[in-house]
Amino acid sequence: MGNIIQTSGFEIQEGEAIRLLHAFPLIFDMNDTPSLLYRIDENLTVGATVSYRLVAGFRIINWKGFISSVQGNSWTVDLKQGPFSMFHAEHSIQNSNGFLECSDEFSYNGEAADVANVLENARVLYAFDARQKLFQAKDSFESRHETESFRAFSSGLSAG
Repeated sequence: MGNIIQTSGFEIQEGEAIRLLHAFPLIFDMNDTPSLLYRIDENLTVGATVSYRLVAGFRIINWKGFISSVQGNSWTVDLKQGPFSMFHAEHSIQNSNGFLECSDEFSYNGEAADVANVLENARVLYAFDARQKLFQAKDSFESRHETESFRAFSSGLSAG
C-alpha cells in the first residue's frame, strides 16, 4: 500500500483555484519528478467524477474516481476505474493567512510494480498558470468562432 501526502501554498483566490481545477493543463513544464494532476469533471458534489493523470516523462497513466463526500472545500474521492485495486484521495482547499493552502492525501494499493515505483516519487502538480492559459485559449477560440459565424451570417444576408 502506498501513500502520498502533500500541502502546497499559492497566491490565488479560492474560487478561481476551484474553477481552474475543472481542466487539465495542456502544456506544463516536465522535469525528472513524476507529476500527479487531477481534474474535477463536474460540480463539486457527491457522485461527481474526478480524473487523475500521472505523468512520468512521456508515459501517462489515467484513472477516474468519484466524490464520496464533500464538506465545504474538502472532498473525498474513491476509485471508479483505473490501475488499482484500491484508491482513496482526500483533497482540501483552504485560505490560510492570505495564501491558498491545497492539501492532498492519496492512498492506493494493487497497482503494477512499475506504477508503484513512479508514484513513490510523484508530486501533486497544480499548474494553475497552465490551466488558466487553457481557459484563455478556449475563450479566444470560441470568440473567434462566433465572430466568423456572425460574419458568414451577415454576408449571407447581403448576398442576392
